[in-house]
Amino acid sequence: MNIKQRVKYALQALTGRLPFSNFSMLVNGQLVSNFQNTTDYVRNGYMGNAVVYSIISFAARKFGSVPVYVYEIVDEKEFKRYKALTPGGMPSTRAAIAEALKARKKALKVVERHPLIELLKRPNPTQGGSAFFENLFGFKLITGAGTAWANRGGIETGEPLELWCLPSQDIMIVVDREDYLVPAGYQLHSGYIANLRKEDVLYWKYWNPDWDVNGTHLYGLAPLKAGSMIANERSKADRASATMLQNQGSKGVLFAKGDKGMSVEQRDKLEDRIDQEVNGIRNASRVSLANAELGYVDLGRSSHDLGVEVAKRMSKEDLCNVFGVPFVLFDNSKATYDNVEKAMKGFVTNKIIPEWCGLRDDFNSWIKPMYKNSGKLWVEPDFSALPELQEDLEKQVNAVMKIWPLTPNQMLEYLGWESDDGNPLMNERYIPANLVPLSEVGMPADDINDDVEKLAKAGIVDYK
Repeated sequence: MNIKQRVKYALQALTGRLPFSNFSMLVNGQLVSNFQNTTDYVRNGYMGNAVVYSIISFAARKFGSVPVYVYEIVDEKEFKRYKALTPGGMPSTRAAIAEALKARKKALKVVERHPLIELLKRPNPTQGGSAFFENLFGFKLITGAGTAWANRGGIETGEPLELWCLPSQDIMIVVDREDYLVPAGYQLHSGYIANLRKEDVLYWKYWNPDWDVNGTHLYGLAPLKAGSMIANERSKADRASATMLQNQGSKGVLFAKGDKGMSVEQRDKLEDRIDQEVNGIRNASRVSLANAELGYVDLGRSSHDLGVEVAKRMSKEDLCNVFGVPFVLFDNSKATYDNVEKAMKGFVTNKIIPEWCGLRDDFNSWIKPMYKNSGKLWVEPDFSALPELQEDLEKQVNAVMKIWPLTPNQMLEYLGWESDDGNPLMNERYIPANLVPLSEVGMPADDINDDVEKLAKAGIVDYK
């Protein structure tokens, strides 16, 4: 960072970072309307629905827990091979994972010093790297897109000084009037209008099939757009349960059968007797008697009778499916250690890693041009650090040690560890000494009498 950038950066701390103005800087462009009610998804979906909040928060926290490193591409051929092996995530088999890790080791070298490393550790004064990526993915799950803005100190060709996660529900896309296939810029509508250059904005979105000539397909499709009815059903079920709990009154009415009925005095006496002998915990399992035939009118039904609990369970399961989260992770009634462990591994493999691979490619395409001589740089998440992908170490080692045709270095690579290429013994194959050919199994032992006589002549006698 040169002196000019430092001065510019210091001034921004006083005047504000975002380029706000009271009017739109549209010359050859036009705003694209987002017909999805993303603001409602934030307020009534994420902030107003406990299940939606739980699912999105759970997924976003796991996404933010993946460590990210800066590498240098040292072998283009192996790098392309690594990308081919991990197009949408890590392979599913141990052998394929080992092959991918081997290619990555040859292709990428960890960079020790670079401004991008510090930027990823602390993108802005209010967030660390994990919180930044957690927010970015959280906005994508809620609104269909995660939006990041690079503060380059007001210099168009400057290096990024900060990275900020912007509220995607307040982002408007600007397109060229003659080209609506790609964004020409962005605007942040938050009281004032901030005009943002497309080079400074990362708009990471879900595919939107609602394509038209006005450019609405450029906005990411929010999962809650498809799951809005389910989310509304869940909210109604929660409100019904709360209303039933708050408005608990009489469960029913007793009345005397027959034409005569009962007098007010009789009614009051019966009510006192019911309070003494029927109502309350102290009368649990007690049998009470009446000296006349009575009828009963049920005024209230439980949430179970009304099907509210069934609707709540079904809506929770459907919302989990909408966001790609296994339902068993939110269903304590059927959760066991084994199925939760499998579900968590499947969630990481089928949701978190593919999402990260998509962000990895978009993030590198966006951030690398901001640095000079950055052609060999590559930002890569380290999935091997996730505990869900690490099988029990003892099981791994015991399994690999039984494959004796492998060399020690091949065993290390299979386990995803660093090999010892400098030791030639680590590249040799070792045969277990206790193995014999199948053809020799069951054969009589060799006659050793001749050997015993030779030893005796040499003065070597056993047990002496």
